[in-house]
Amino acid sequence: MNTGLLTRKRTWHNRAVGQAGRLMKHALLIVSCLVLGTWATPAQDKTNIAPQAEKCFRAACQYLAEAPFFCLTAEIWREHVTASAQKIQFSRTVTFEVKRPNRLHVEIRSPHSERGFWYDGKSLTIFDRKRNLFSAAPMPGTLDAALDNMHGQFGIDLPLIDLAVSDPYQNATSNVLKGTDYGLAPVLGVDCHHLAFTQANVDWQVWIQDGPQPLIRKLVITHKNEEGAPDFTALITRWDLTQRISDSAFVFDPPPGATKIEMRQDRPEGREGRSSGPSMPLTTPTAK
Repeated sequence: MNTGLLTRKRTWHNRAVGQAGRLMKHALLIVSCLVLGTWATPAQDKTNIAPQAEKCFRAACQYLAEAPFFCLTAEIWREHVTASAQKIQFSRTVTFEVKRPNRLHVEIRSPHSERGFWYDGKSLTIFDRKRNLFSAAPMPGTLDAALDNMHGQFGIDLPLIDLAVSDPYQNATSNVLKGTDYGLAPVLGVDCHHLAFTQANVDWQVWIQDGPQPLIRKLVITHKNEEGAPDFTALITRWDLTQRISDSAFVFDPPPGATKIEMRQDRPEGREGRSSGPSMPLTTPTAK
């Protein structure tokens, strides 16, 4: 599984952005969150992860991997470092509905954009709510394969998507060099295990709920090799692993007046120098 909270190379950080509105226009499909390293880096020896950190993080990942379905809501902040070295935070809200092995519904909202993503085991549909435009493309029949295809064919990386993959632990720790346990700390009044991990290009921290439900409550990723060391922060404000989700939740129903347009494929030769993340895959209108 190549999709990565912490495995893909971040490609959007070098361009100076002149207008906040332009930044927010692209923020929803930015590979801002959880990316680094190279695609083919082999798994690292985990002996430098402290035993308690390894045990706690593995338990959290296994708990998610074994959940047949779950919902979550998160507030996400991404830092942009200006030419004067000021750090500006841009925020958005993300909601997830996941039903294993092949259902996904994601809503991403910011002050400037609202988009929904539906994967029903056969195809991906993306809907721009503010412009009433949508596009669709066929996808493989498992969530892991579909996420790889979304990235490889269309350059799409959804925030926190690694929580939905089949093996979150391997996916997140494949490039880890060191892991440390910093004990208990509160997140929104909930006692959590505070863990910190080091990789070549990023440092990241995760707070995992103490007790029988080891849910991830907070994540901070520091892009330490970039100018100004910008952070990505995700605060998961709601989890639901009990409410069953109907398959109809993963099927897009176009609203009145919606226009279907072509989903543009990502060009591999353009990724390395791209600074604002994958291009918006909704392009020119086609026949309805």
